[in-house]
Amino acid sequence: MKLDRLLKSTALSAVVATLAFVGSAAAQEVMKLRMHAAHATQTPVIGTIVPWIAERIEKLSNGTLDIEVFEPGALVPGTEFFDAVSQGAIDMAYGTPGYGAGLEPALSAFTSVPFGPGETEMLTWMRYGGGYEIFDRILAGINMKGFVCTLNPPETAGWFRKEINSVADLNGMKLRYFGLGGKVLSKLGASVQLIPGGDVYSALERGVVDGAEFSNPSADETMGFYQVAKIAYFPGWHQQTSINAVYINLDTWKKMTAEQQFAIETTCGEATVKTLAEGSAAQGPALKRMKEAGTEFKTWPPEVLDALREQWKVVAEEEGAANPVFKETMDSLNKFREDYKLWGELGYVK
Repeated sequence: MKLDRLLKSTALSAVVATLAFVGSAAAQEVMKLRMHAAHATQTPVIGTIVPWIAERIEKLSNGTLDIEVFEPGALVPGTEFFDAVSQGAIDMAYGTPGYGAGLEPALSAFTSVPFGPGETEMLTWMRYGGGYEIFDRILAGINMKGFVCTLNPPETAGWFRKEINSVADLNGMKLRYFGLGGKVLSKLGASVQLIPGGDVYSALERGVVDGAEFSNPSADETMGFYQVAKIAYFPGWHQQTSINAVYINLDTWKKMTAEQQFAIETTCGEATVKTLAEGSAAQGPALKRMKEAGTEFKTWPPEVLDALREQWKVVAEEEGAANPVFKETMDSLNKFREDYKLWGELGYVK
């Protein structure tokens, strides 16, 4: 009798456990998502991180999120994903906030601030200086949720076919430049256009542009710019650091469980640290290889940097006057930088 009761009890427990598991599985139905990558996934750091992000989110969500990554152009052109995510045509995207400047000009300030903060200072402002609150509000206004997912080292200031010795040399030059830095150069007479990253090499090779910036040296090396433009200028005054983020359609985000949302947020936090370290480690070897291949590394003449700095003040004032959210963003960043400045001056060995 005792054995019968034990067997019946065990069988009943197994049935209950099975039903509970089936119910749990049904509640955690797999959500399939399509994610656009703004950068080719072979591009060091800013591209190679994308499959890692997708796989890490899947793992942390216990397989309840299934993310398929699409290369630039497979779903939408590389830089033109904001409308698609906002409208729900695609579920997610990865790329720099500045690509959304057509929807909200203030997003440029989260990508490329000329003469702006370095990596640590930028991340600190985002997390503890009010940056994330503004970023989150901007994205919510265009039906998106987003998280910073990379933090990149300074960019190459540009690849040029001839030297720049004076401010006058910039007048009339045809340049591929992104965001606010491009607007600054326009003030000095340059003809600026934003060519997709994958087309920059051919534009330099064919003389469509006289110079171009794209990313940091390791990414630029992969793109082969040093083969067609032998002069590289530093420092990257236009982007002392830059951010890429993961964006999710807000309606899709709201359908996720708390655990799924946590998996995305946690992954982006990990990816930020990973790219910060990996990006910094990659630049020295890349510079060495390109120098051995005949690249000339040059620094901007002081008078040119001074002129760029002055024109950035003009651009910032004009952008702020035209867009209250841009002004709010820059006011927040500038106030934080002023407070941070004393620590920066006292805390580090010069």
